[in-house]
Amino acid sequence: MSKRKAEETSIEMASGAEKISIKTNFTIGLTEPLKEYQKLIETEVQVDEIVDDEIIKNNFEGIAAAARDVIWQLLFAGSDGDGGVTSESQQKASELLEEYKGDATFYDPWEYNDWITKLRDEVLKKELLDFWRDTIVKKQLGPCWSRDCDLFDGDDTPPLEFYAHGGCTAPFAASLKVRAANKEVRASDASDADSSREPPEGEERSAERSADDEAAYTGVFDAVITREQPLSEYRDLMTRFVLTDVIVPDEIQQASVKKIAKAAQDVIWQILFEGAPSQEDQDKAADLLQEYKTDSGFYGPWEYNKWIFKLRDEVLTKELIDFWREKIVKLELGPCWSRDSDFFENDDDVPLEFYNKAGCKAPFNPPADT
Repeated sequence: MSKRKAEETSIEMASGAEKISIKTNFTIGLTEPLKEYQKLIETEVQVDEIVDDEIIKNNFEGIAAAARDVIWQLLFAGSDGDGGVTSESQQKASELLEEYKGDATFYDPWEYNDWITKLRDEVLKKELLDFWRDTIVKKQLGPCWSRDCDLFDGDDTPPLEFYAHGGCTAPFAASLKVRAANKEVRASDASDADSSREPPEGEERSAERSADDEAAYTGVFDAVITREQPLSEYRDLMTRFVLTDVIVPDEIQQASVKKIAKAAQDVIWQILFEGAPSQEDQDKAADLLQEYKTDSGFYGPWEYNKWIFKLRDEVLTKELIDFWREKIVKLELGPCWSRDSDFFENDDDVPLEFYNKAGCKAPFNPPADT
């Protein structure tokens, strides 16, 4: 994503008569929108001469509005029965959106953040799921936050919820979501300890935290996940023994991840196949499965990819067809691939065949060369 600062832009100095001034009308065409947008930014915003901040602000706002208009046209014009938008128009919209967000992080992230949620809602309403997954989610084109932009600080809320649609999760959720929860827990514990009038109780809590750090460092702990609250217990294990503030040797961390993953596999199996699972049971299993897959994409997907075939086959053998269709297929809980994990390349195999069971097919279109 580009952050083309003014000092990084090389253009000729404007002469006295051509000096930058406030403009009111900016237009970007549908043929070469990215090129036209970049030209406007270079000539009306990112200039070498000394210009009043208000002029820069005004011109960027106008260019950004033109960019938003053309992205909307590229994605939604004709999508209600006029043959749909083409892959070419989606590609143009993707390139321009990425460039616009890069500049918005520097000049005006707040207007972008307000608008991108409206764009997301319309994309999902029009069922442009490939654009949603491959452009907005994969390229992290949701709201700007502290990881994108210096205008936010680390205490701001990461935009996890924005991406939690269409069977997706935030690309950074594998660690950040649990780290955020961990931070809240630690802050709460610290507050409780400070306000406690019973020092021994506070000392016990401090000792427990130290014991968790020691267990994380050594990898010696029991990974127990029960059927009652499997997702919260899984997150608690990840928080205490993987996503810690202590520096843990890589081999220990990987062993801890595998230990917790095995506990997740076991409890999912128990919930689904030991007795007749209720709808609540199936929801619990799906929630944990989705979280487990997300973490696998970050820490290493190989074990998940082998095990999920066994789970699929048992689900179909037990004729849990609703769970298969509504959870595994609809939420794309099959094997991880390049869209889920950086461990894969774009030309690696796409797991289309995995979903071709019980009258279903993969809920995504294969790449053009597949």
